[in-house]
Amino acid sequence: MSPRAARPYIRRTVSISLAEFLLQHRDTIMEAWEVEVRAIPAAQALSRPALRDGLPRLLEVVASLMRLRPHEGVGSGLDPIPDMHALERLGEGFNLRQVVTEYRLLRGCVLRLWSARGSPTPRPEEERIFHEAMDEAVAASVSRYTRARERTLQALDRISTAALGSADVAGFLPRLLQVLRETVVAVDVAAVLLREGDSLHVESVVGDGLEPGARVPVGEGFTGTIAATRRPLLVHEAGSDARVSEQGLRAAGLRALYGVPLVLDAELLGVAVMGCRSSSELSEEDLLLFRAMGARATALLAQAQAHAREREARAEAEASLARLRETEAGLRRWEEVFTRLGVGVAVVSAEDNVLRDVNPAFARMHGYAPEELKGRPLEDTFAPEARGVLPRHVSAAHSKPSHEYESLHVRKDGSRFPAFSHVTAFRDAAGRVVQRVATVLDITQRRAVETDRQRLLSAIEAERARLASVLDQMPAGVFIAEAPSGRLVMASRQAEALTGRTFQVSSSAEDVTRDYPPVVHPDGRQYAPEEMPLSRSLRQGEVVRSEELLLQREDGGRVTVLVSSSPIRDREGTIVAAVATMVDVTERRRAQEAALQAALFGERLIAIVSHDLRNPLNAIQLSATQLLHSEELPERERRLVTRLARSSDRMKRMISELLDFTRGRLGGGIPIQRMPGDLRAVVRQGVEELEAAWPERGLALHVGPGRYDGQWDADRLLQVVSNLGGNALQYSSPDTPITFRLSDAADAVVLEVHNVGEPISVEAQPHLFDPFRRGAMTGLGGGASGGLGLGLYIVEQVVKGHGGRISVESTAGTGTTFRVTLPRAAAPG
Repeated sequence: MSPRAARPYIRRTVSISLAEFLLQHRDTIMEAWEVEVRAIPAAQALSRPALRDGLPRLLEVVASLMRLRPHEGVGSGLDPIPDMHALERLGEGFNLRQVVTEYRLLRGCVLRLWSARGSPTPRPEEERIFHEAMDEAVAASVSRYTRARERTLQALDRISTAALGSADVAGFLPRLLQVLRETVVAVDVAAVLLREGDSLHVESVVGDGLEPGARVPVGEGFTGTIAATRRPLLVHEAGSDARVSEQGLRAAGLRALYGVPLVLDAELLGVAVMGCRSSSELSEEDLLLFRAMGARATALLAQAQAHAREREARAEAEASLARLRETEAGLRRWEEVFTRLGVGVAVVSAEDNVLRDVNPAFARMHGYAPEELKGRPLEDTFAPEARGVLPRHVSAAHSKPSHEYESLHVRKDGSRFPAFSHVTAFRDAAGRVVQRVATVLDITQRRAVETDRQRLLSAIEAERARLASVLDQMPAGVFIAEAPSGRLVMASRQAEALTGRTFQVSSSAEDVTRDYPPVVHPDGRQYAPEEMPLSRSLRQGEVVRSEELLLQREDGGRVTVLVSSSPIRDREGTIVAAVATMVDVTERRRAQEAALQAALFGERLIAIVSHDLRNPLNAIQLSATQLLHSEELPERERRLVTRLARSSDRMKRMISELLDFTRGRLGGGIPIQRMPGDLRAVVRQGVEELEAAWPERGLALHVGPGRYDGQWDADRLLQVVSNLGGNALQYSSPDTPITFRLSDAADAVVLEVHNVGEPISVEAQPHLFDPFRRGAMTGLGGGASGGLGLGLYIVEQVVKGHGGRISVESTAGTGTTFRVTLPRAAAPG
């Protein structure tokens, strides 16, 4: 029946909200959805309760959310319904696309039935909540399904790996149970019981609860009930539950106890059990994982038992063949063994390679009845592509007592399967081979396990090769060490170049200390092994960034490197390895030290020269002053002497600036001598001096109401006023005024100097107060001032010496304003 034909009819009624619609017509919606979802193959065999699962409850929750109208998303209001639904679907064999399709069909059914009812479009808020809830349900289901599936696949891969190399049950079951305890953290006890007739015997146990070798009758106790019903069983208090009669399980202090039957092709092989002491509940994800691991264990158990039967059958077959030569009774026993063996047996004529006899197991393996194979050539059981090697195996079987080989066989329906054959040649009294007997085992499952193993090994090796290639291309040296041993497992070429040693995989941290050169701190102290950044990341999980250390090379040289290291953790947060990077900064350190020495030398040289120039300059100024006071000096010579006096005065200011600069850089800052005073007098003096030097310009001083007393270095602050005012005058239009403004700011006084003119560029503002920055360089506008570019630097140093701060604002519309904030008193200390 098509979804359209099965669409239910909903009578049109009075308009209701979408939330009310979901509640009133939930069953109708689910019926319509069930018709459509049955098209999914995985859903066809499910009962109605299993198919619907928690989706009716989901519709009720969505309706409640639409009534509440939450403002901050609906994801948290869906409860665990989508998560539980995803786990159920994973256990029922649904793939991820089918799970998403279920939600898509459910959304479509709701909207289609709502529309068919003739209802108006849902209110925007209701519609938003409905779609957001459905989207959140899909996202939660996809996320939980993906995590659970990935965890299950990893556990199954570990089980397959644990089974490799152990053909017998006693070899791989303890490994399987250990994988279970490591995968499901809540498990304290795990055991596998194998069926022997009407009882179960404990084959393998991890933890306390059951004694190896103990027996439980089928149908009695917890494990016997599982074996009898062939259904999983979960109890929440093992110590008090009547279904748990095994004394070991009751006395083990277990709470949650879960068991699954191990069934293959309707045959019960045994029972697997896990128990938890800390909780009475086990998560659905853990139960699902345990069932999946039980299914894989069943297949591996069947394979191991088949191997055991094959070995037993081979020994018994050979013994029976020997007895056939002696008595007819032996022949009858051989015929019984031949018929009942679980492995395939074929008797082949040595003369024409024709099958004389085959047992039922051999015939079933190839899809025939035994009578259909008798008299047919042996090569008919081989795949056509494998028949070319048959003569070689026949020759080998004739030349030695027995011969084993793997080959590709073909079934009656044309399908292929790999088989392992053991061939024994029988000879007559003359030593001539008269017939061959072969035992044949289907090794499809073993091949699959080996293929999975090879695939995983290839993937690991490919990832390792890619990692090594990336590391070799990195400019930094890279080391990788594993935890907890601390041994190095990988190093890049650059790491070899830095250390001067060829990398070799070490067996322990002690080998690393012995094989690699000493490492010292910048102050010369040698690193202890546990101090190394890589060791700290391995042992303590520390993340080390750019730690400087020195490597002692074999050639006697030292290399300065910056080392960073970090731990590598697995999904559970356990440190499994650590990686360290090493960057050579030897040349950079040398260049920094050389630049520092050069700067110190230059600053000391400036200080010395500036100090020594003051004496001859004072003599020049004194002589010029005396000449200017002479009444006999002609006018032309007077102008020359006046120019000389002005130039010497400017040189004096430049030398004073240089001395202030060197004091600031070498002497810990420009010295400040605070004295009580009124800042208004200092600012007025500075403005008056600027007016005398620039008589053609307009200067204005505005003093706001308030107090201006405090402790100041008047001479230094006069420099501030002079330098800021001089800059403002020099880099502004001649017809614009310069404004000085003083204001009271409680514990501080604020001085602002404003001018109109070309603004200071944004790029230049961060460097305004750097030394040796002149007008054109700073973006102040105008030409060179004739100074050294130290004015603003000295201003900043004086302001900082008073514990204050200076800032600048400069735009084309408002002009440029320097703002100085000065505390009234020095800060304590």
